[in-house]
Amino acid sequence: MMSVPEDWAWLEEMPEGWPTPAEITGPTAVPATNLVLLMLSSEMLGNDLVELIGEFIAEDARFNSWIGAEGKHELSMRQVAECSALLRECTKSIYEAWRDFSLVYERAQRAAGSALPERRALFVNLKSASEKLRNARMK
Repeated sequence: MMSVPEDWAWLEEMPEGWPTPAEITGPTAVPATNLVLLMLSSEMLGNDLVELIGEFIAEDARFNSWIGAEGKHELSMRQVAECSALLRECTKSIYEAWRDFSLVYERAQRAAGSALPERRALFVNLKSASEKLRNARMK
């Protein structure tokens, strides 16, 4: 392992990168946007989930705008890296919950009332991700 200068040692503490799943690498260069597009194009969601997806993509945009404006001037390199890791983690948690829900729901042939625990987990992950991004911005 290559050593880093002492003032960059925090890099070794950063979480491992998440390999972006192929299904959310396009059509844009932004995995969170692609995940939203994937979910909205599925026809498996109720209005409650569509609303939470809207909140997530709005918080994602606000978060990125904040990083690009105030954040890059007010935050250290470490804090910017932590913000990037937070966004990756939020995208990952939503993706995993989405994948679990869609697999179980499809396996049940989209039967009404199927995949309820997985649907609830997706709901919770969407809500949590939006809150985490909002809270990071408001610190």
